[in-house]
Amino acid sequence: MKQTTKQRALLEGRALLQKHGYNGFSFQTIADKLGIKKPSLYDHFASKDALVIAIIADYSNRFDVWVQTLQDLRPVERVRRVFDVFHAFAADRAKVCPILALSADFQDLSRTIQKDMQRFVDKWLGWLEQQLRDGQEVGDIRRDVTPDRLAVFIYSQAMGAQCQARIRKDPSLTLSSGDQMVLLIQNSSPAQVLG
Repeated sequence: MKQTTKQRALLEGRALLQKHGYNGFSFQTIADKLGIKKPSLYDHFASKDALVIAIIADYSNRFDVWVQTLQDLRPVERVRRVFDVFHAFAADRAKVCPILALSADFQDLSRTIQKDMQRFVDKWLGWLEQQLRDGQEVGDIRRDVTPDRLAVFIYSQAMGAQCQARIRKDPSLTLSSGDQMVLLIQNSSPAQVLG
């Protein structure tokens, strides 16, 4: 099925954002990449901010779909798969997730974009927290740190791993960070928890 101009603009805008950040592209850049005239982009997005808001919404929808693919995994493996997401970005021409790409310009972004970013991060953290809570309940994940604090730590580590992967030109750093994270959060003696 052929993509619409709006879909193509959204995907190109997202790719440019992930590669160059908010200030690293314009509507003209997208139009040039798509081989269309810049004014036609305004038929689909009223402004660059509207495009970025659509990119965040699309990323949030993709997150929901991704979460569904993990349902049959143990909680600790779901947490490990977080790093696979960021590896996919890093392996695709050193991209980073849209939220990280926007974070460098956070103070200069519109209040609407800032709020959408915060909502998306809260969504990630809420999901991670639930996986950690579930893992603690079955004895797979250590209980000496609360799920909310551990979720922030893991998310922060995943964001940092993307930066390191980009700087060092080594996408595998995201995966090794995930492996190390699992070692840090796993309960070393599940029998003690269950006994």
